[in-house]
Amino acid sequence: MKRAGVAVMFVVLAAAGWRAAQACGPDFFRAVFSYVRHPDLPRTGFINGRLGVLQPTFARSYLVIAYRYLNGIGMNAREREQASDFYADRDTGTWDNLGTSWAWRWRDVREQIKTPSPPKVSLVTEGQMRYDPQTHSFALNCAEDGFPVAVHTLQAAFRSWLGAQDLVFRNCDEQQPQIPEAAPPGMSAQLRQDREYQIAAAHFYAGDLDAALQSFRRIAQDAASPWSAISHYLVVRTLLRQTEDAARATQAAALLSAEAQAILANPKLSAVHGMTWNLVQRSGIRERDQAYFRDLARLLSSKGQDDGLREVLWNYTGMYDHVIGSADPNITYHYEKPAPTDTARFRDADLTDWIFSFQSRDPQAFGHCLRRWQQTHSTAWLLAALTHANAPRIAGTGLLEAAAAIPQDSPGYLTARFHLLRLYEETNERAAARDGADEVLSSALVRGMPSSVNLFRTLRMLAAPSFEDFMRFAPRTPVMVTVQQNIGEVPRFFDYEERTPKTGDLLDADATKLLNRNTPFRLLKEAALNGSLPPDLQREALMTAFARGLMLGEDLSELARRLGETAYLTEQSEDGKRFAGAFFLLHHPEARPYFATGITRQSRPGRLDPYRDNWWCPMDIDIALDSTANYSWFSYDKLTNRQQASTAPVIPEPFAGDNAAEAAQELDKLGKLSAATDFLGAVVLSFAKSHPADRRIPEALYWLVRAGHYGCADTNTWKTTRESFRVLQLQYGKTDWAKRTPTWFKNTFDIRRQIEDLKSQN
Repeated sequence: MKRAGVAVMFVVLAAAGWRAAQACGPDFFRAVFSYVRHPDLPRTGFINGRLGVLQPTFARSYLVIAYRYLNGIGMNAREREQASDFYADRDTGTWDNLGTSWAWRWRDVREQIKTPSPPKVSLVTEGQMRYDPQTHSFALNCAEDGFPVAVHTLQAAFRSWLGAQDLVFRNCDEQQPQIPEAAPPGMSAQLRQDREYQIAAAHFYAGDLDAALQSFRRIAQDAASPWSAISHYLVVRTLLRQTEDAARATQAAALLSAEAQAILANPKLSAVHGMTWNLVQRSGIRERDQAYFRDLARLLSSKGQDDGLREVLWNYTGMYDHVIGSADPNITYHYEKPAPTDTARFRDADLTDWIFSFQSRDPQAFGHCLRRWQQTHSTAWLLAALTHANAPRIAGTGLLEAAAAIPQDSPGYLTARFHLLRLYEETNERAAARDGADEVLSSALVRGMPSSVNLFRTLRMLAAPSFEDFMRFAPRTPVMVTVQQNIGEVPRFFDYEERTPKTGDLLDADATKLLNRNTPFRLLKEAALNGSLPPDLQREALMTAFARGLMLGEDLSELARRLGETAYLTEQSEDGKRFAGAFFLLHHPEARPYFATGITRQSRPGRLDPYRDNWWCPMDIDIALDSTANYSWFSYDKLTNRQQASTAPVIPEPFAGDNAAEAAQELDKLGKLSAATDFLGAVVLSFAKSHPADRRIPEALYWLVRAGHYGCADTNTWKTTRESFRVLQLQYGKTDWAKRTPTWFKNTFDIRRQIEDLKSQN
């Protein structure tokens, strides 16, 4: 979280690199290092089985796809098309242009055949809508599912079939029926079967439902026809249309139910099970029907869904959302009293049980996942158990051995490998973790998967044997730079992309935590001076080391030289150097003695940030050292990368032993020095007493008054501001700096109290 202060419509906690802005306030940029809501984009790789490192926070539709691959069900070509079309139907459809407009694809394919020439398509009806002259309205007549059948069949390029198919689709928007003629004698069996299906479809689109029903029944009974299975489904679809006629609705509904049950009971018709379910439930999903919920899961756990997968996936995920409600572990809104979870509703289908357990935040989930893996020996349950595992839990379970045995060509390999290496680090097998991470990062397995790359870089960083090696893997390239309100990690979120800052490699939370809490000054100084950091981090590292070193009373000559701060270098006395250092930092509101995660600050160096992200907060409060740039409080814990968070207990070798003790002593000293205004004010006011004639004093006092107003304030910061103003006006009242400071601001904002208030509210 980032920033401190108060604004009119929202509370901003800033200067620490900490801000909590509600939806009515401005949006601040944040860097995403690995997606937590969805897989890497484009999603084509994921749909094809390249799952990467699975996140429990993924939307459940992705976990359904993952479950199919992990259990060997997979996705055939038609099912992959259906998955793509599912995402095209959702709000996510524009993310990576997945999905197919089958009506347009049919026209594109059809236009490649010049003889006979393709029929003209009305711009008004788009070749799919029927016009009702009595009501002057349009209704969808030819739904999308008829067009992929035509596209796939056209690949055979039969001229006779093509002419008949043109007639079929003319019925979509024409008033007069256009029915193809029966197949002439001598035509092959396949073409005769195709023609029978075309005639039935033409009757259906033309509205002659009795003729269509009779034709589809006849085709369905012909086991030799390639259209037999789909015709079973189209019998149900025709009956559904007949229910729209009040005179025959009751009879049609009864027949529809019987036909649907017969289809769903026939395993040979599994290819149309999903489509049939959707038709039966088109009048509304039975949200409280546990049998329906279970059957949807069964369908999604079976092969041969073909053209029905999209609709079953839609119904299943929608029903899951309804069943779990406010108890959803990934929900972004905080309910004061979330509804209790009826765990039993998620246990009677393996798919549902796995998703529920994989996403659970309950510590007891590990035991259930472990038992299910021991019972099923499935990769899906192995990954679920690994996700919830930690070092104390794995002894004697066989999980590590099973994870190590997952082959590279398994869709679950990267997830299993991530947790295997994570657990190696927790059990202090750092060399094995280091070698394993290097192997993955140098392979083609993570090519095109930037989220997985960054997760494995996390592991490699934590396994570093030296501080130099740690800093080599700490910086990472964000997979997305977006705004804090973009909880769903939506590409092109509103219009922000036009002003999204361009960044290179930045630091994620796992790196900043160790650098801020566990790194002694001498190592921070080394990292800042060796020139190995990316450009976006190099100056921040220099400023961080300079600010921290000044607070600790260290010699800053080398850092000042790199920063171009010549005034510090020309001072001879220690108090002169301290004043020069404070004077320099007062001119740089971006300065802070610790790193912030991601995009640290949105105002240019040397400029006051309008939302009070200026200087630093007291270092004895957790929020300063755990600043996660630009995360709003209400969504912070839901945006956390749970796979990455699982590595939190690991402390790399360079941060142990003497280094740890040295860092702890320094951190204790820093925590007693309060906020920037108080620390810098003490230096400046002391120097003003001993060197009242120094020409820099009035300007320094001017900046202290501004720092007290626009920076992070502790409980007594206003006293420092008042004293700076008093000295400026009484001793230097004739200077331009005093004239530019006619008043002072009593900042009574108490960051400690505000943090506690926000925690209690959320």
